[in-house]
Amino acid sequence: MKLSIAGVCDVGSVRDTNEDMILVGAALVRDGRCHAEWPGPDGDTPRLVAVADGMGGANAGEVASQFVLERVRDRLGNLALGADEAAEVARITRTCEAIHAELLAEGAADPVKGGMGTTLIALLCQCDPPLLINAGDSRLYRYRGGTLMQLSRDHSLRALSGNLQVPANIVVNSFGGGNSFHVDVEPAGKRVLAGDLFLLCSDGITDALSDEDIEAILGAPGAEDELLAAAKRNGGRDNISYVLVTVQDA
Repeated sequence: MKLSIAGVCDVGSVRDTNEDMILVGAALVRDGRCHAEWPGPDGDTPRLVAVADGMGGANAGEVASQFVLERVRDRLGNLALGADEAAEVARITRTCEAIHAELLAEGAADPVKGGMGTTLIALLCQCDPPLLINAGDSRLYRYRGGTLMQLSRDHSLRALSGNLQVPANIVVNSFGGGNSFHVDVEPAGKRVLAGDLFLLCSDGITDALSDEDIEAILGAPGAEDELLAAAKRNGGRDNISYVLVTVQDA
């Protein structure tokens, strides 16, 4: 696949610190932007893109998001996938479980970092279709032919209970979020088509914009800038992070 990638990580309009972080290939970005092409002119391939939304007191959420993205990048970014999909899913799952345990231990060793955690939504792009990796309520969408579809499942109390009266920000599963942990690892759809657009984003986007808003923005020119601008127009109360992956050739 030939992919064009654009990432944005912004503190938003209200908060003083940015606990989000994005990953594009080897690059970790907080408070900035990142662009890449795959395959790149130098042969470097951004095989993994991700968004992490950190949580915790003091600056612990900032620590957690970077902690997890660094380890996901180093252990999964250049993963050589085999033909046995079930075995690969199990291998990625074990890797994520190990990272979760390491983050728990890091928090237990330092009272300042106690209770820190982070969501993760990632797209492993060296296979067709790509594999999504999800823990928490950050999301993966696919925009195709004018229609937006959420491919990930929210690990939130609202989604689990089906009760729309429950606050949307109660996350029941995340890296570092307790001894009970699970991660979704599965194909991002059945196939990839030229023109598909994948959006990975934190809840700084999804709390500020409806799916209909996002769909309209992705269907117009300038989506990279307009997603950030629209979220800020609607308050920008949280950190705002997203990665756009456009399939140029499938």
